[in-house]
Parts: sequence; structure tokens; C-alpha cells
Amino acid sequence: MDKIVIQEEMKNCPGMFYYPDKNLLEVKGRSIPENPESIFRRLDEWITSHFDRNDALNVDIMLEYINSGSSKYLYEILKKLSFYINTGKKVNIRWLYEEDDEAMLELGEHYRDTAGIPLSIEMML
Repeated sequence: MDKIVIQEEMKNCPGMFYYPDKNLLEVKGRSIPENPESIFRRLDEWITSHFDRNDALNVDIMLEYINSGSSKYLYEILKKLSFYINTGKKVNIRWLYEEDDEAMLELGEHYRDTAGIPLSIEMML
């Protein structure tokens, strides 16, 4: 399966990959970079470019850990995706967490319930 690397996964940075066959954007790993703005700006620009050419996107977010700086930028990305939903684009967002990871479950619930971001929360099998 082909994939486009938006951001290579590293020790402190999440991997951000697009799979054209599935129209799937995947964000996974640990997000504790020193400068989260530069990491998430790249993703923000990619999303804008994607929706200039497409009407739909599937998004899977699978994070092991995220610091507060990254969380702020991820929230902005999720708000942007919500904006596209509100303009008629078809966006499916899944927040995936490991069975024993209460922190990631709660963060996903926070984004969904407090911020009103339409995402489904699922435990990874």
C-alpha cells in the first residue's frame, strides 16, 4: 500500500502518513517535540491542500503520549477538521487508544465532549 510521509515518526515526534488507497490520514506515536508548531504546521498545510482537491478524508489518531504544547496544536487541527465537516466535507475522525491508557482515552473524550469535535473513540484491538 502506498503512503505519503507528511512527517516521519521519530522518538519525540508523531508520524503523519497519508494512504491514498484508503483516503486515510494517520497520526501516530509520541508527540513531545521541542517545537510542536513546526510539526503541526506541516500537517495543517497538508490538510488545507488535501481539501482544495478532495471532499473527504478519514483520520486515525493513535498517540502513546502527547505533551501540553502538542495537545494545543492537535486541538487546532481537530477544530480545522470540524470546520471542513461544517462546510459539507465528509470527514471521519477516529481516536484510537490502548486498553490500559486512561490518559489518552480521557483526552479523546475531552476533545469530543468539551470541544464538540465529532470523533469516535475506539480501543485498539
